[in-house]
Parts: sequence; C-alpha cells; structure tokens
Amino acid sequence: MRRAGALLFVLLSFAAGFSARAARAEEPVAVTVSAGSFGVLDKHEVYETGWEVRFAPHRFRWIPRFLQKTSPTLGAMANSQGDLYAYGGFRYDRPLSRNWSLSPQWSAGLYYQDGGRNLGGVIEFRSGIELSRRLGERSRLGVSFFHISNAAIYNFNPGSESLVLTYTARP
Repeated sequence: MRRAGALLFVLLSFAAGFSARAARAEEPVAVTVSAGSFGVLDKHEVYETGWEVRFAPHRFRWIPRFLQKTSPTLGAMANSQGDLYAYGGFRYDRPLSRNWSLSPQWSAGLYYQDGGRNLGGVIEFRSGIELSRRLGERSRLGVSFFHISNAAIYNFNPGSESLVLTYTARP
C-alpha cells in the first residue's frame, strides 16, 4: 500500500507538471467526471471512473492557427481492478451546432497496474474522441471513446479501449 501511495503521488506530480504552464496562466474552466467500461473491446467486465480538469483554450505557438480552441487538460482514472492512470494533455472542442460538440483529445501519462491489465509499461498515451451535448449554460453530457497504449515504446503493447459517459460542469 505504501508503494501504491508513493506511485500515485508521482503520477499526480507528473500530470501537474505536464500542464504547469496552463495551470499558472488560467483558472480551470470546467471539471468533468466520467464512468464506464475499461477494456470495452476485450469484453472484460472492468469498470472505470475518472475526473478531468479542463483549462481555457490557449494559443500555443507550435499548434496551427486553425486549432485555436486547443485546451490543456489534467486528469486521472481508476478501474475496478485497482489500476490507476494520471495524465496531462490537450483537447480540441469543435462545435457541430449550438448544442453539440465533437472533441478529439490526446494525452500522455503514467499507468500503475495493481493486479489488473498489463499495458506493457508505466508510460502510456491516450487518444480519443468525445461527443457531447450542452445541458443549459454551464454543463454538458457526453460519451467518450478512447484508446490507451504505450505506442510501442515497450516490447509488449496490448493497449486498451474505454467507453465512458461524461458530465462536465463549469463554475
């Protein structure tokens, strides 16, 4: 248990450092909670819950001008087998209409396996897409599908997919 606590501290420190510039420059503009299935394409009955802090869109010099709505994110997820994943990344919110948005997202993070799925190593990358609908002025309900893998930086790279329901609230 002591090892798990130390690793969780390292994971959260890594994620915080990954988006430190954004965190200093902007207040969080939204907090998201999620719940769903981990390993959804493998038909395992593993459940996950997560949270994410989304910051205001930021103009990064190295990102093309047409992606000006790119937002830094920090988040973590835990599954029913005790595995943890903490990450920092970016998302691009693309409005489809007044109420609907499609949001591709990319992140890097640290994965702690506690008897659950072996993803090949500690460093893992996450890419996905979220479809969400506005619920009033300050919240959204969505569904997100994403893939976590180590991008073949380790010899073993099975990856895993998740399908989760998301709820986002703005202060």
